[in-house]
Amino acid sequence: MEEEKNVATAERNCSEQTDYLEQARKLADSYRLLIHRRDLLRQQYEDSKSWFYTKEEIVYKLSQGAHEESEHVQTSGLSNPVERTVLNCDKVLASMNREVQTQRTEQFLEPYYEVCEQIELFEVGLRSLRGQTRLVAEQLFVEGKKQTEITGADGNNLTRRTVVREKKNALVGIADTICRYQKR
Repeated sequence: MEEEKNVATAERNCSEQTDYLEQARKLADSYRLLIHRRDLLRQQYEDSKSWFYTKEEIVYKLSQGAHEESEHVQTSGLSNPVERTVLNCDKVLASMNREVQTQRTEQFLEPYYEVCEQIELFEVGLRSLRGQTRLVAEQLFVEGKKQTEITGADGNNLTRRTVVREKKNALVGIADTICRYQKR
C-alpha cells in the first residue's frame, strides 16, 4: 500500500516536472518575442491616450442640433437644451472616458501585464543559473545566438556537445524555479 502511494507521488512529480520543463522551454524559445510584444503593447497603450474625449468634443457632440430645438417659452426650469448640455457635459465626459479607459485596459494593459509576468518568470529562472550554464543560456535565449556561436567565459567557442548539455541544464534550472514560484 505504501509502495503504491510512493509510485503515484513519483509519477505526479514526474508529470509536473515535465510540465514545468515544457513551460521553461516555451518561455526560453519565445523570450525575445515576449520582449518585443511588451514594448509594442507599451507603445500602443501610450498612443491610445488620444482616445480620450475632451470637454470641447463632448459639448459639441451633445449640442449638435440642440440650437435648432431651443424652446422659446420661459419656465422656472432650464428650457435651453444648450444650457442642459453644458451642465451634463462633465458627467458625460467622465462616463465616456471611463469606457475608453476600460477598453484601453482590456486591449493593452491586461495583455501587457501577462507578458511582463512571463518575462519576469523567465528572467528569475535565468538569474538562478550559475557559471557556464547561465552564460550559455543568456547567449542562446537572450541574445539569440546560434549554437555554433556560443562562447565560454574565455571567449572561445564551446563544442556542440557542451552547448547542448548546458542548454538542457539551463532549462531544468529554469523549470525548477518556475515550479518553486508557482507552488508558493
